[in-house]
Amino acid sequence: MNAATLKGAGRTLLVPLWCRARCALLYPGLGVGEDDALLLRRLRADFSQALRADCALYALRELFIRRAAEGYLALRPGAAVIDLGCGLDTLARRLPGSGARIYADLPEVIELRRELLPPGPGEAYVSADLSGGAGELPAAEGGAFIMMGGLLGHLAPARRDALLASLAAAYPGCGVAFDGVSGAAFALAGRGMGLASPLPGARRLLRGGAFSRLEAPAALPEEFRLVPAAERLKLAALLRCGALRLYRGEFARI
Repeated sequence: MNAATLKGAGRTLLVPLWCRARCALLYPGLGVGEDDALLLRRLRADFSQALRADCALYALRELFIRRAAEGYLALRPGAAVIDLGCGLDTLARRLPGSGARIYADLPEVIELRRELLPPGPGEAYVSADLSGGAGELPAAEGGAFIMMGGLLGHLAPARRDALLASLAAAYPGCGVAFDGVSGAAFALAGRGMGLASPLPGARRLLRGGAFSRLEAPAALPEEFRLVPAAERLKLAALLRCGALRLYRGEFARI
């Protein structure tokens, strides 16, 4: 399968895909990347940008979002899971619960996803430019948990804030988890990572009115004991200083 036709933001799916697959090789006990390793064998693409990425960062993102989603679904097992900017991610398939699984991304990404990961029972694929808001996404009457791994950093601030407001209006009170980097981290390395903007701190996001609650992890997930000490210390420091931002919470009831 040739992924060379992906352009612009669509190409960004190659980095997390490669990094998660690499984690399956380096740190098999983390439980991250086995599906991605299988997908890589079917893809022809330029992964040179991924070679410069920190694979453990993508494992941390997945484990954080997974735990946030599992906590939400334990209380609302019939809620839908909505993966925005899904790329070729398969996390939603591995979560508990009986609700629908909805995947949204750019049209060329969804086309590739349909070829590599055909939708199964209860799954829906949505071709959408999410920088235009949540208008193309389906309703979720039984509640929803919304995953936005890596998405917000690829939107300009005005479009990011508009998307968050649109999601809060479409999914009031629903759960959410997402990530990004601080302004300082963006200035140092953000453009090299293909990002368009930093992610504001929790207080700024709460003042924007889209969220009723936001929480950030205080420590690395338990599974990271399997990662070398130097890598653990680096990631823990990025979390403590706020350079790396991971949030879980709920949308406001607008």
